[in-house]
Amino acid sequence: MAAIAAHKLQIVRMLVETAPDSALRSLELALASVGSVGGLAQVRGLVEDETTDRFVRNNVLAPIVPMCAVRGPGQISFSPRVLPFVWKALKATAPRRVEEAAAKCNPWDLEQGTPEVFDHLCRLAAQGLRDPQQDAFDATRGLGETEELIHCLEISHIVREALPKLSEWVSRMSGERAAAARLAYRDACVIREDSGARLFDMLAAHLPEDWRILRVISAVMDRPNDRYLASSEVSSFGERVLADIDASINLIRDFDLDKGVKLSREAAMAAQRVSLQVTEFEQSVNIAKDGPWGRRLAKYKQQIAQAVELRMSTADRELSEALPTKPISILGKKGGKGVAKLSAPPDEALVRRATAILVFIEHLRPCATQSGYGSTRAKTLEKLNNRLDQYIEDVLYAARTGEGGDPALAQQYLDIAAGFIAHTRDDKTAEIVRRRAAAAIAA
Repeated sequence: MAAIAAHKLQIVRMLVETAPDSALRSLELALASVGSVGGLAQVRGLVEDETTDRFVRNNVLAPIVPMCAVRGPGQISFSPRVLPFVWKALKATAPRRVEEAAAKCNPWDLEQGTPEVFDHLCRLAAQGLRDPQQDAFDATRGLGETEELIHCLEISHIVREALPKLSEWVSRMSGERAAAARLAYRDACVIREDSGARLFDMLAAHLPEDWRILRVISAVMDRPNDRYLASSEVSSFGERVLADIDASINLIRDFDLDKGVKLSREAAMAAQRVSLQVTEFEQSVNIAKDGPWGRRLAKYKQQIAQAVELRMSTADRELSEALPTKPISILGKKGGKGVAKLSAPPDEALVRRATAILVFIEHLRPCATQSGYGSTRAKTLEKLNNRLDQYIEDVLYAARTGEGGDPALAQQYLDIAAGFIAHTRDDKTAEIVRRRAAAAIAA
């Protein structure tokens, strides 16, 4: 491929500079095997330069990077364009410091701790945003939330120092770690009285599960009671967790089986998350039964159990519709299990619904006992497995002998039943069913 003309290369450069990080990584991988000459080599050079530049930028602005994205209601967030705009402004106003940061942004320097120039550049960014005479920051100011961004940059050095300790703070808090968290909180409040809550929000943005910041808040405030916390400047953190629990309960109650296993798995993951959130809440906050959050938490614990048990109660019906049966005789009772009905092909919609509810029940295992519906889940699985065992034996007989239905249909239903039993028991049992089915068909 011939070299790209200068004006076209400039267009490519603009596209590369504005590409999301994920797209940039894909481009880098796609162009990895390109040679050293030609137009594609030029594009690869642009991509590599931009990747390197973003690596430096994201290290320098690390405290605010995860906040430049869509976050939950009430959480501090900025436009994704804040990062490139601030970085461009810093390049224009402090080019030597940016070059120094790039030189320091290597593994051996970073292992020695955060280079001072990183924090200095964040301070320069805050000063530039505050000074209307600095035109280089006009684009960033035009995105809005300027004051909040300035306040975040002002405490970025505190956040940066806390980030390496954050995983320890939320995994296993100790007296020494609690003291370090309190010190960080105090330092933030010295800069601005309202920056304590801002510090927690910035740290939460760096957590895979932001609600775990409750553990840090608890350590800083020495496990406060819910009345105090609900009326404090950090009450929004507890309110967000409770709102998330409420949303999860609604998801479990309302998810549509017709939409398949993806949504049912999300509902089960929501149940797991609620279990963890309730535990975290009770450990981090001294909950009073008649307190503002204690009453709500007790109500949610009842509601989650009721919602899950209600969904599990539909599993037997969904299974019986996906694997239809017929009465053994005309005297068979209505609702009796009967024997496998192999007169029509499986209904894909009914199979999808049954699979969805079984996947939901399967993924409740980690939280069922702790959340109070472990016994119901065990009884439900026992009932489902009894039905599946009997159904599989009936269909295997039909597959071997040709009596009671079409062997080809029997094979289809056996494969479906094996898929079901993988969720109610395990993959090993499902594989045994498939091997028995293959042997029955071959006989």
